[in-house]
Amino acid sequence: LRGYELPSFVKEGWLLVCTSYSGNTEETISVLEEALKRGIKPICVSSGGKIKEIAQREGLMHIPLPTGYAPRYALGFMLSALMCLFGMKEEVERIGEHLKAQKERIKSEAKGIAQSFFSYLPVVYGTPLTETVALRWKTQINENSKTLCYNAYLPEMHHNEVVGLDNPQIRNLCSFLLLYDPQDHPRVIKRVEITESIFKELGVVLKVIEGEGQNLMERLLYLTYLGDWTSLYLAELYGQDPLPVRVIDFIKSSLV
Repeated sequence: LRGYELPSFVKEGWLLVCTSYSGNTEETISVLEEALKRGIKPICVSSGGKIKEIAQREGLMHIPLPTGYAPRYALGFMLSALMCLFGMKEEVERIGEHLKAQKERIKSEAKGIAQSFFSYLPVVYGTPLTETVALRWKTQINENSKTLCYNAYLPEMHHNEVVGLDNPQIRNLCSFLLLYDPQDHPRVIKRVEITESIFKELGVVLKVIEGEGQNLMERLLYLTYLGDWTSLYLAELYGQDPLPVRVIDFIKSSLV
């Protein structure tokens, strides 16, 4: 969920995990409070904040996260906590070792992608299995690189957006990348191939990347890691400090 409201079909007996790095994300707090009204006892994950306070007050399970990080840099902590919660501790360790072994190669590829994005509008396409990773690429580029980024997904883009590629004045302002997974539906894989042919016919470069790893989770985290490094190298090219997010801080203070 990425909003303030808990869907009406979520009832007592459902497993609900409320995750917010700071513990003060108002959308998450709103969902948590609504869940309690319905008799649901969520599991809470945060580094502190109001979510921790509510968990302690209501006797809920609270999984603490290390403090002192920007929320977007704490993805590993949050995901590891959730995976361990569901008995996947060994998988966490194995994936960590896999990414560590691939680090230098990933960084090298990320530098090249950042260079291709520099001075263009990055457009990151995903598939049903990679759309959340494509969104992560977008938000990391927004926050770390301090620039706009656009994303869309197959097969939906084949029903509308693909027609927009006919406009060279706009497409020439963009740099395109597509993330997919070999376990995507065969028809989605076919659509990836068709998309490549469309871009080739237009004479436009489309970089297509398949995640690497033994299973879906490992491949998705590989793509996530690649995107994070890309956003940092793009920030460097733009001469930006990736850490501050002043406009977000302004919005939060304005909502108080």
